[in-house]
Amino acid sequence: MNLVELYPPASMLLDLQARDKQSANEEMLGHLVSQGKLDQGAVKDALKAIKKREAQASTGIGKGLGVPHAKGCDFIDGLLGVYARSAEGLPYESVDGEPAHLLFLVLSSQETAELHLEIMKRVATLHRDEKSLRYLATSDDPKRITDIFREADEQFS
Repeated sequence: MNLVELYPPASMLLDLQARDKQSANEEMLGHLVSQGKLDQGAVKDALKAIKKREAQASTGIGKGLGVPHAKGCDFIDGLLGVYARSAEGLPYESVDGEPAHLLFLVLSSQETAELHLEIMKRVATLHRDEKSLRYLATSDDPKRITDIFREADEQFS
């Protein structure tokens, strides 16, 4: 699995309304529910899993990026993701102290832990590409965003 597959246009929230980390996670999980990819009853478990991971170290990796994630989730099959953008930015306890504008939610089952790591590596590739980050922070065009994801994926081909 790659970024293009995990974050198709239907999984993108380009106008995130949340104003804090918890609300952002809730909004992204709500989007998965609305897409029929996550049961409403699993939202509480997902929030708990994300919070548990966050207790280890902030998933605000700097440069406006946040990567809320949880591995080994027994309430899903496979890998689920949402790409969200907050034009205003939100406090995210990022390593550089800056607000997060781009969020890459990743939830994986026990069976997809290896794919989870692949996705994290690909997001890290974006983190190192200033031009792509600037573009992602301003683009409202899902097709162009997908092109950026495809470029990151191609670095692993």
